[in-house]
Amino acid sequence: MGTREGEGISGKYLLIEVPNFNDAGADADAMGSYLRLGAVKDPSLAANPGAPKASGEDLAALVTSFIDDTRKRDGCPGFIPEAERQAETAKLHTKGGWRDHSDGNRITTTRGDKVEVIKGNYRMLVLGRQDDKAGWDVSGGHIQDATDLWTAATTIEWVQNYNGTWKVTEKTEKGDVDTTYHGDTFDRFYGNKQTSITGSEAPTAERPNPVCLSSTWAQRIESYTGSAACPVPQILDETWAVTIASKTTATSISDETTAQTIASKTTATEVSDETTASTVSSTTTASTVSSTTTASAVSDTTIGDVQSVTVGSTSDVTIGNAASITVGATEEITIGGLVELTIAALLEVSLTAGVSINMGPKAELNLTNRQELSQFRTNVKNICSSVSSAESVSTGAYNLMSGVINLF
Repeated sequence: MGTREGEGISGKYLLIEVPNFNDAGADADAMGSYLRLGAVKDPSLAANPGAPKASGEDLAALVTSFIDDTRKRDGCPGFIPEAERQAETAKLHTKGGWRDHSDGNRITTTRGDKVEVIKGNYRMLVLGRQDDKAGWDVSGGHIQDATDLWTAATTIEWVQNYNGTWKVTEKTEKGDVDTTYHGDTFDRFYGNKQTSITGSEAPTAERPNPVCLSSTWAQRIESYTGSAACPVPQILDETWAVTIASKTTATSISDETTAQTIASKTTATEVSDETTASTVSSTTTASTVSSTTTASAVSDTTIGDVQSVTVGSTSDVTIGNAASITVGATEEITIGGLVELTIAALLEVSLTAGVSINMGPKAELNLTNRQELSQFRTNVKNICSSVSSAESVSTGAYNLMSGVINLF
């Protein structure tokens, strides 16, 4: 039994101590154990890093706070002000109660049940025999890991958004994740922002850009973005690459797009797009469609029946060489005005018969000379009117059959 006395302090304690239980010849090698109940014998040594080794206070100095001491929780249920939480933690090692220390091992065995009820906070710190700090912090109704081996942090704070709730923030750096899961999974996200970043524009040796691989095998794949009741106000999709290769093999492909404005831009050294299917159907309904492709070479090959229907204005600009080869029947229907502008030499080659039908007036204006080279030509006209300042005809044979010839 003992009594602590001094200026402004008093208290009683019970001390059970076994000093130098290993019979060491030097004090530095001595190992001790003690149990003290009641008041703190010497408050100046409590959690003092420079206290004698036998007191164990150098180890106690490693834990002097709890995560909940500074956690933001204003307005949460059972709210305790931050200053009041910190004031209670400041008495952690001087309040007294139960204090035990051992320089040896501590082993407890329980054959039956064990119950611990802690009204305050709980913190466990494990040094791992070489000061690799790791442990648990249970305070403020939350459990959180703590470690110095890698950068990992989980913060839990009370926020006023979402009508007041606890928010969990997790941060991890430098760690591998290998997950194998058997069972159904459901992921739901609600919030103001969801951001995913892979790599960077300026990779380093410590933070290189990875090789990304995504493989999917499934009975059915469905993907929905927005809906008729809640459409997405704006979608931006931008890709920068040296080489882009896309290959799709399917029995039937159906692609339908409905939008007010569609803007698509691709910049690449080489673009290769291969589609093999029995039937390809593509429908686009929009007020304005703008498609711009800038490339050294663009190759587009279609084998099979192709049906393309466009309702609205269409603008197609290609800067560079463009090769389009169609083997099979092609049907193009344009309802509305059509403007075609070619700034360069134009070569059109048809290896089979061609039919051109105009359901309205057609005007053709050539600002320079026009030459028509035909081996056989037949003109069938209901009414023909020709106005020319000068006309010259050179032919080996000239045949004219007419019911009436009027000369003015």
